[in-house]
Amino acid sequence: MLHQISWFTYAVSILSFITIYYLYVGLTFYQNELQSFIYKLMGRPPQVKTSGHGDLQLPDYEIMGKARPEEVEFVSQVDLSFGPADIPDEEVMQQTVKPKTPSGADSRLIVDFSEMVSEVKTLIRVINEACESKENFEMLFRLIVQKHHSLSGTPYQQQINDYLITEGAAQFPFSLTNTDLENYWTNDKN
Repeated sequence: MLHQISWFTYAVSILSFITIYYLYVGLTFYQNELQSFIYKLMGRPPQVKTSGHGDLQLPDYEIMGKARPEEVEFVSQVDLSFGPADIPDEEVMQQTVKPKTPSGADSRLIVDFSEMVSEVKTLIRVINEACESKENFEMLFRLIVQKHHSLSGTPYQQQINDYLITEGAAQFPFSLTNTDLENYWTNDKN
């Protein structure tokens, strides 16, 4: 029976089956990609996809655009200096306004601040749920302050205190003042 089918008929049937298979897979699984490709070929703007109930619209194109290389400034060799300054030390001291803190120190403070805020939120929730005493609050808050001692004396300290007064003090089973919080930040226990 296989002798009755020619090689040409066999090749055409296999190619047609493969074409039908890949058309099915492409239309089923890659419909959006094929549609956007066809829109690009025709020069039409891509359709906007919506999610769920239409609240969020997702464009089918890149939002930010393509990355461009940064502009490069060329400096002559004369302007580069790798050694000590040609100006005497007194003039250098007058030109220096204040030393910069390393960016790592500032970013570390921000990380400590965010960690402390999350721990303070947990502390507020625990104190409220368990109706703990002011002494227990003081002990737990001092532990948090010890863990994040680098925030002491920074503007972040005042932000933590303000957060505790506005968010936690009204919910606590005891009274809490700004003076109490300032005392808790100190290392000595009153």
